[in-house]
Amino acid sequence: METEGIVGFWNNITEYLRNLNMVSTIFRLLLAMALGCVIGIDRGMKRRVAGVKTHTIVCLGATLVMMTGQYIHLYMNAGGTGDTARLGAQVISGVGFLGAGTIMVVGQRHVSGLTTAASIWTSSCIGLAVGIGYYSGAILATVCMMIVFRYFKAIDIYIESHSNVYDVYMEFESDEAMSNAIRNLRAESIKISSVVVVKKKTKSQNVIVQASVEAAQWRSRNAIFRAIEDQEGLISVEEL
Repeated sequence: METEGIVGFWNNITEYLRNLNMVSTIFRLLLAMALGCVIGIDRGMKRRVAGVKTHTIVCLGATLVMMTGQYIHLYMNAGGTGDTARLGAQVISGVGFLGAGTIMVVGQRHVSGLTTAASIWTSSCIGLAVGIGYYSGAILATVCMMIVFRYFKAIDIYIESHSNVYDVYMEFESDEAMSNAIRNLRAESIKISSVVVVKKKTKSQNVIVQASVEAAQWRSRNAIFRAIEDQEGLISVEEL
């Protein structure tokens, strides 16, 4: 009976906070700030472009937008007609410009900032959930995000260590040497794909390409690169 009493009390509290009033408004804004801050702390500790302030503001703004949609639905339209989620839908699509600002191409083909961009977008979704009163979903989503940030890196490392796909940077003496090398490597079950010829402003006639190299799992990395280095007309090869 005591458990039922606690559950009943909790249900009454959450039901009250789902209604749009001054108490629920304060609660939603504070909760949005807290959840956005938690996500931003992880990004900030890893010195990402978007940190605590960015994630907190995005989550807070999304919450306000969703509450505004609920307010319009309840008080501005006669009889409570209208689409509550319309403003929220604009947040989901519009917040993409912030995420795009965190994505950078560094080095030659390495893309950085995708995780931060995704976390900004998810922060806005969490804010929308808080704004409409879906507190349990927002809190659980934040917990899930922290689990991803904390533990899923190990999965990435495992996948990369067991992958036989490599991005490479190769320089050949001529177009013919490049074509022959690609043909010979494919005959050795080393697939060359996504070949991009890099233009450089020099007098050299050397051909520089960036490509993806894929081989069977039984071939080691050293064996793959040794086969590439043995190609006639190859000047240099480097993994990106």
